[in-house]
Amino acid sequence: MMKRSIVALTMVLGLAAGMLSGCGGAEKAESETGSASQSSTESSGSGDEMKIPKEITFYTYYADSGKPRVDETMKRLKEIYPDLTVNIEHRTDGDGSVLKTRAAVGELPDVFECMGQVENVLLKSGDLAPLDDVMEETDFASKFLDGNLEVKKAEDGHYYAVDTTTPGGYLIYYNTEVFDKLGLEEPKNFDEFKHVITTLAENDVIPFALFGQEKWPGLQLYDMAVIGQGQELGIGGLEDRKTKITDPEYKEAAKKMEEAISLGLIGKGAMNTNASQAFELLGTGQAGMLGNGDWFFNDAITGGWEDHIGYFHYNPFTDAGKEEETQWHLSGGQGSLGGYAVSAKGEYAEFCKRFVLDYVYTRQVVNAELGDISALKETVEPNEARPASYQDFADNAVNIKSNSKYEYAFNNTEVLAALENENELLNTGSIKSEEFIVNLDEQLSELLSE
Repeated sequence: MMKRSIVALTMVLGLAAGMLSGCGGAEKAESETGSASQSSTESSGSGDEMKIPKEITFYTYYADSGKPRVDETMKRLKEIYPDLTVNIEHRTDGDGSVLKTRAAVGELPDVFECMGQVENVLLKSGDLAPLDDVMEETDFASKFLDGNLEVKKAEDGHYYAVDTTTPGGYLIYYNTEVFDKLGLEEPKNFDEFKHVITTLAENDVIPFALFGQEKWPGLQLYDMAVIGQGQELGIGGLEDRKTKITDPEYKEAAKKMEEAISLGLIGKGAMNTNASQAFELLGTGQAGMLGNGDWFFNDAITGGWEDHIGYFHYNPFTDAGKEEETQWHLSGGQGSLGGYAVSAKGEYAEFCKRFVLDYVYTRQVVNAELGDISALKETVEPNEARPASYQDFADNAVNIKSNSKYEYAFNNTEVLAALENENELLNTGSIKSEEFIVNLDEQLSELLSE
């Protein structure tokens, strides 16, 4: 069957389907999390109005630091749903292409992680179940910081995919042991960045571990370069028609990317490297730097490298003398559509609407206990002290002045594809910065024409 061929990883977990308000498991979950997952217990009166499944499919990222978080969340949900089997399917892409394919053949998972631009596609095809009724019934939004979920509303004012937005963004991480061994310091501007690149390359260390099997990390690096020139909207400004690719900041960013690449910034095998491989390269010192979201702090912990991973406090593409002007204007991290959604055409949609809200809330509690920066209103203390670099970032989160878009927040998939494809050519040295700008100017002018 098509379904079996698509699933990358399935893990069967025993979870509860009990929806009765007197369930002892629900009471235990309430005492453990500090806030009862009321979507199951309070709706017990409607239990005879919905189909209760024996098993459901759940599609989410299930590798690296994501795996222990999913495992612990599911363990706790077992107290609420003791008779339910959840088949976890690992999300293997970052652009939602798998979900679009599955939707086209009518084989969406029951519950799935849905990126922003994919949400719009699936909404038009009628594949997303609205979550508003259960969110209101359980007062779901009250569990999180005021206004945190507002950005998750679709254009029609309804919620179809939910998750929280926490302070963060795309950062450049570095192996402190490698830097210390080579006498390098964290760069604060582009001249210092170039020195770091050449020193690493000359000492047979991969300067930057790009996991090029996914296109977003390289494009986000260009976004950072644009911000480093003073345009804090980054690549998102292009989609929103607030900026143009021919603006000076975008041209200068492309030139700096070309120069950094010519110095050996990106390794030859980058386009065949996946995320886990790139993490290993940085953690073991085979690479000096890596770009990823703030969640990589957790991946470093999972890999056992947390004690020798630092992050850049300044934008390394900024000109000397302007470091303070661009500091804490971060690439990515802006709240956007997307989160966890329910297949409207699934047999157990009504049940899954309750399950998904339980999952999102419980996952946030688990994340906070494992050290993540939290958007919960309640205070959840980490089980263990954060590593020094992660705590440093958590302390500095209040200093973030602006965030640009992560590419998954784009609504115009054609614009995104153009940016991704041309940026990949720039990253591999296949085109020069001038060609990059000219090519995109032509494509974006057509795609964004009224």
